Amino acid sequence: MTLPGIDKATQNLLAWSERGEWAARHAEVFAYHMDPFADILEGPADNIVEVVGEAFHVLAVFICEDFFTVHFDDDDGGGDADGNVIDDYLGRRGWRETAAARLYLEGLRDSAVSLYEVVGIDPGRSLTVRDLLLGGGAVTVEEKLGSRSAAMWDRLAARIVEVKGKRYFTGAILQFDHELSREAIARVDELTREAASAARAEARRLGVKPPPRTFLRETVLRDLMGAETFSELWLGDIVDRAGAPLPELRNTDDEPMVFCEVRFPVQGDRAEIAAALDRIDDFEEDGEGRWRWLAPGSPPERAARHSGRGGIDPALSEFVTSLGAIELGTAALTLSVNSTGRAERGREMLASRLGGLVGPPLVSHQDPERALDEHADAVPEEPLDLPEEALATMRSMLDDHYRRSLDVPVPMLDGRTPREAAAARGGRKRAVDWLKQLENAEHRRALQLGHEPCDTSWMWRELKLKDPR
Repeated sequence: MTLPGIDKATQNLLAWSERGEWAARHAEVFAYHMDPFADILEGPADNIVEVVGEAFHVLAVFICEDFFTVHFDDDDGGGDADGNVIDDYLGRRGWRETAAARLYLEGLRDSAVSLYEVVGIDPGRSLTVRDLLLGGGAVTVEEKLGSRSAAMWDRLAARIVEVKGKRYFTGAILQFDHELSREAIARVDELTREAASAARAEARRLGVKPPPRTFLRETVLRDLMGAETFSELWLGDIVDRAGAPLPELRNTDDEPMVFCEVRFPVQGDRAEIAAALDRIDDFEEDGEGRWRWLAPGSPPERAARHSGRGGIDPALSEFVTSLGAIELGTAALTLSVNSTGRAERGREMLASRLGGLVGPPLVSHQDPERALDEHADAVPEEPLDLPEEALATMRSMLDDHYRRSLDVPVPMLDGRTPREAAAARGGRKRAVDWLKQLENAEHRRALQLGHEPCDTSWMWRELKLKDPR
């Protein structure tokens, strides 16, 4: 938020909402949002904090903002806490807030949560988003922090407030992946159909024309049930992930991934060992005292072959996959691989080629889950500072991978290739969704590495799809 006085005004409003009967109203809204999870956790909804950790605090802000929009009726028995908490606060204490802050609070009071898709990013300044539920054109939202961490085609459940001609997100933004966002859209569609059916029945009774569907959809989103749809799906997804075991990870040889290290004690001359390693066809020197163990075919091609979906295209035989890394130190020769099968094959190969130059090896193993646990509290690395030549090579390889992916069958396209889906009647929308997810993953990858994402705009032209940005 960049408007002066907004953070202070929001804190003042929050303090006001914790007074007297407003606190009870706030608790009612909180309980409404959290009720679906009491049975899932077989205990009080408060236990969710222990399950999902810091994510809960994001949801608490989301629920609080929902409370700020609710208008309680006199018949609810709220006494002094009838009406709306923002109206009550502005009526009694609004004089001490700036004009911009009052406009912001009024906008928050009247706001409706919706699901937005990121279609443009100006890092450090703004996001351009499109409303996936209410439609309309793309709008630019002032967002200094979020614009640095957002990726193209992200899906965000959020509220937007307009103040003096500029738009701002409110404090709570729930990020949805593409699959979860489709479920959210389907849920809102269902609620809208139910509202339309009730509205038609009431219109017939009164002899009037029923309201338009767009009005009913917006009404659903302004209702507690609409906001609760997003909180339930978002938190439910986090709870499921927190309780789910890690998926079995397999390498491109279709072997369970286990980090293995094979250490041969050096017994002979290091120069002779290095020369012997240079003579192994599958090894490629990777710097002083280091080699890479390579196999023909790109990772997707090898994975397809070992899973029975096809073999390596001879025309693409120049692409390789790294099977492991070899490092020759003063006291030991170390082979690092990601499966016990590769460790055994590598051990046999090195022992047969090096003979008495090395002694009997020591093999150690570590499964990926244990490795993740041990590094859970590690300080995140800084973005890789790769030279431009390395970046160019990496982008070239990714560009080739993306080009070949257009002709690989995809489960979400019912087993068709993206090229086939884009050319088929009824398949173009799915092809667009697939391409958005690919670009979203590419932007996420680039963000994590601190580099510019690969240019994938050519893929829209290649598939003859209109780029929806």
